[in-house]
Amino acid sequence: NPVASEGQWYKSMAELIPEFEKNHIKLEIQAHPNDFIESSNEAAKLIRSLDLDWVSQVWCSAHAFYSDGGVGDVTKEIMDSKDVLTHILIADTLNYKSNFGLRYIINPPEAPVTIHQHLNPGEGEVDFDAMYKALKAIHFDGIVTNNVFAWPDKVDWSNEQTLPGIKKGLGIN
Repeated sequence: NPVASEGQWYKSMAELIPEFEKNHIKLEIQAHPNDFIESSNEAAKLIRSLDLDWVSQVWCSAHAFYSDGGVGDVTKEIMDSKDVLTHILIADTLNYKSNFGLRYIINPPEAPVTIHQHLNPGEGEVDFDAMYKALKAIHFDGIVTNNVFAWPDKVDWSNEQTLPGIKKGLGIN
């Protein structure tokens, strides 16, 4: 229930804000598939509503299609959050809405599951060129994290595939 969940979130924040401020804790909030806020734009609005400079947003490229109902417009998502964005998580995913919603093979069909992938960039359908261009346009200088977890048995290989592309996209030598 998104409305009830949001109300509970504000109630929790009212209790937590004094503790966070007393202990100098910064808070990063992320929209997430199947949470009460799945859209990065709605998460940015929630963050702005607090009007606290120590509360900011994490944006995850692997959630791009969930964030806007299958469009995957990473430029719009980043631009909508540019004033509160401090952390980017990098991973690829397939668009769950493509192929008439049948992008994934699930047996039996219609099984009540959520597919949540964090693939190496290039293994899915996220537009990384547009993402890096948008990050450059807003002069992003926050945290960037390799967020691939599709290959726990090949971590070194996955990192070798991912890290050079992240550095190139960010313009890091």
